[in-house]
Amino acid sequence: MEATWNSFKNKRTNTDLYTQDAVVIYVPSAVGVKGAAEIRKFYLNRQFSEKSVTVQETVYTTLTGGNKLMEEAVWCLQFKTDECKWLVPSIDGRLLMDATIRFPITTTVTFEEDKIASIRYFWDQACVLKQLTVISNKVNWPVAGSEQVGIFESPATYHLRGLNDEVAQLNIGRSQSEKTHHYLHGRVFGPVDPADQVKLPVRLPEPGAPPARNIFTYEPPSQRPLVAHQPNKLGSQFSFTHDDGSNKMSQSFSANTVNYRSPNRSYSSRYA
Repeated sequence: MEATWNSFKNKRTNTDLYTQDAVVIYVPSAVGVKGAAEIRKFYLNRQFSEKSVTVQETVYTTLTGGNKLMEEAVWCLQFKTDECKWLVPSIDGRLLMDATIRFPITTTVTFEEDKIASIRYFWDQACVLKQLTVISNKVNWPVAGSEQVGIFESPATYHLRGLNDEVAQLNIGRSQSEKTHHYLHGRVFGPVDPADQVKLPVRLPEPGAPPARNIFTYEPPSQRPLVAHQPNKLGSQFSFTHDDGSNKMSQSFSANTVNYRSPNRSYSSRYA
C-alpha cells in the first residue's frame, strides 16, 4: 500500500496504480475525475505541468490502517501562468501570475488489492483565497492565511488565540521539566523571564548634572539674539570728488545728510 502511494507521487499518470473505477477528488474546488484512463488524461493536462505551477510538498504525518491511508502535509505553490482550475476555478488570472502560496493539506486514500480506489484532497480554501488577496486584509475576517502553516512547522511553540482573545501557547509533547526551562538566558527574541523584565530606569544621572526636567512645568529660556543690535547697520555713506582742473569740490553723502565741500566754502543739508 505504501509502495503504491510512493509510486503515485513519482508518476501519477501510470494507469496500473488505479482500479478501473478509481476516483480522484479535490474537495474544496469540487474538481475531480473517475476511471483509470480518465485519471491519466486528467494529470496530463498542462495545468499540472511544472511550466504552469510548481508544487513543493512537505509531509508531516502519514497514518495507515486497514486499506486506508491518511497524510498531512504542507504544499507550497508557485504559479507561472494565470490558470489553475483544480485549485481555484473561476478566479481572475491576474491574481495568480507569479504568486506563491502555502497551505496545509490533508489527503485520504483508499486501496483495493494494493491499487488506489479513491483519493480525496482537503484544504482550507479561505486560506488560499486570502493569500491571493481575494479575501481582503482590510476587513478583520475570521480567516487565517499562511499562518496555518506554523502549526505544522513548530507545533510545540506556536501561539494560539484563546476564546477571550488572549494568546495561549500550545505545548505538545513537553514534559514538566522541559516547560520550566522555557525561558533561555541570552535569548533575544521570544518570551522573556519575568525576573529579567526591566522595572526601573537603568540610566543613572551623571554627577553634577542638573535635575531632571518636568515636561509639564518646564519653561525654556528666553531666546537670545543671534547678532548684536545695530540700528544704523543698514545706513550708507559715500563720497565723490569732481576735479575740472581749476576748482575742486568734494561731496559726501550719508543716510540723511549731504555735505558739500569746496576750496572756499562748505555747507550741508538734511532731508527727511
